[in-house]
Amino acid sequence: MANDITQVSLAEQADAERSCADVTTGEARYLMALYDMQRDGTTGDTSQASLARHLGVSAPTALEMLRRLRSLGLVEDKTVHLTPAGASAALVLSSRRRAALAIMQDVLGLEGEDAEHEAAWLAASSSPLLGRHLISWRAHGHSGS
Repeated sequence: MANDITQVSLAEQADAERSCADVTTGEARYLMALYDMQRDGTTGDTSQASLARHLGVSAPTALEMLRRLRSLGLVEDKTVHLTPAGASAALVLSSRRRAALAIMQDVLGLEGEDAEHEAAWLAASSSPLLGRHLISWRAHGHSGS
């Protein structure tokens, strides 16, 4: 999984960065959650209810966000699965999150759930420019030690 971002073509990466730039922080959180659930093998079990539980939100809140993501073409119409565009955007967001987690742990000294929580928020709210720099920093093996 460490080379996920390199497995995406440059055109797909540009499209994903545009998608990332066009989503809100909340939408980005949902994309990353769906990506995580898909990656962890829970794709067949993914439902609005399981997504709501995963994010700690109510089922109506999850439904509202799923409708919004569907209107953006990032989630399939009849299921709770990412479209190819949604998967590309989520992959970029996930790469940003991994880089942000490394910064939280290696540079800032945060650990455990605190580091994961802060990294997810940074990844979801970062601009495309900061996102590219996070990924580049991580790809070049930088650490705080």
